[in-house]
Amino acid sequence: MAQKNQSKLRGAIVILAAVLVVAGLYTARIVFGGNIYSNSGQEKIRFAVETGSTVDNIIDYLEKDLNVKHPKGLKIAAKVLDLEHHIYPGLYELQNGMSAFEAVRLFRSGKRATVRLSITNARHYEEVLELVSEKLEAKYEDLIFLTNNRQFMDSLGFNKANTICLFLPDTYEFYWNTSARQFLERMAKEYSQFWTEKRRKKASNIGLTPQQVMTLASIVDQETRHNDEKPRIAGVYMNRLHGTATAGKLQADPTIKFALNDFEIKRVRKGHIERAKTSPYSTYEHKGLPPGPICLPSKAGIDAVLNYEHHGFYFFCAQPNYSGYSNFSTTFEQHRNYATAYQKWLNQEGF
Repeated sequence: MAQKNQSKLRGAIVILAAVLVVAGLYTARIVFGGNIYSNSGQEKIRFAVETGSTVDNIIDYLEKDLNVKHPKGLKIAAKVLDLEHHIYPGLYELQNGMSAFEAVRLFRSGKRATVRLSITNARHYEEVLELVSEKLEAKYEDLIFLTNNRQFMDSLGFNKANTICLFLPDTYEFYWNTSARQFLERMAKEYSQFWTEKRRKKASNIGLTPQQVMTLASIVDQETRHNDEKPRIAGVYMNRLHGTATAGKLQADPTIKFALNDFEIKRVRKGHIERAKTSPYSTYEHKGLPPGPICLPSKAGIDAVLNYEHHGFYFFCAQPNYSGYSNFSTTFEQHRNYATAYQKWLNQEGF
């Protein structure tokens, strides 16, 4: 009887050992084997771990966004590597077919990928904030709240009208989990670095603040796409600001389009100017610069104003061709002749 019981015990041990081996092999396979795959087959997959995420959140989003073969492998790896106490929000670059262990180790390491954010064209700062909210974790509502917070914006040196000056056109690198406040403070830092002592001194020498330079630059940018012509156009507007030919009024057509919020206008006519009279952005009605930029000014436009061409021109008009360049005049009579030729050309071209 004793021998029979011993035989049964040995059999049970063998079976248990086999079960443990099988279980161990299965666990090893789901933890160390290929587990996370892209739905579209790309080799590199970017995955965002949101601020405040838990281990369960991360696994749930992985299952939702990707093809996870063994979610349980992720849970085991997360437990073994103590991911719960080492979660770093941000954007991670996963490899197609990577194991649960590799993925969890990556999350635990905090080795996050960066996001390249290109700020280019915009007419209103809200457009920039929309772009930011699409690329970074910073929410649009939070960005709007801060840019509308006078105390916060005052601390950065901007007001409602010149908020767009904060965003210099360029390509920047951010961690995806950048907050609204961190983004705006980073932009303020970039602004300060661009506005070097040399540039500030140049602005002061021509009687303008940095924001006023950017306001004029935005108008210059709207007048021509050619960087080599911008200093000459900037010179025309500086002449108008300080001269008598236009009584200190810029008379800039792009400001009328901005005042009417109609950027499809091909030719600014008397009717447009009349309708825009009540807007502070009408430079036909008001002397000096408008309250703020009419678009995101380019760095080339800013430097064109700071280094504007000194000349005697008060007027300019587009050439009657597709070159995009202008004819410049010292007298209104000369300007009127150029304008007539240009209007005739527009009519011939069907504009």
